[in-house]
Amino acid sequence: MDYIDIKYALEKKGYTLSRVGRELGLCGAQAVVPVLHRKYISAKVETRVSEITGIPLSKLFPDRYGRPVKQRNPKVAA
Repeated sequence: MDYIDIKYALEKKGYTLSRVGRELGLCGAQAVVPVLHRKYISAKVETRVSEITGIPLSKLFPDRYGRPVKQRNPKVAA
């Protein structure tokens, strides 16, 4: 999803970017906007936006959460 889609999803739930920032103890919208534009990474902001909108992180931020992490299987010496 892009910035406008995420902002719209928040607004549908009655939230502004400033409100999200204040709830997280940040300095308002100016701390949230760069995360939604993917210029800054904040798991706290990303998780809260996901909780508010009900949209999974993998759909909101597919570039960060879209690919499953493969775990390496260490070879056991016989």
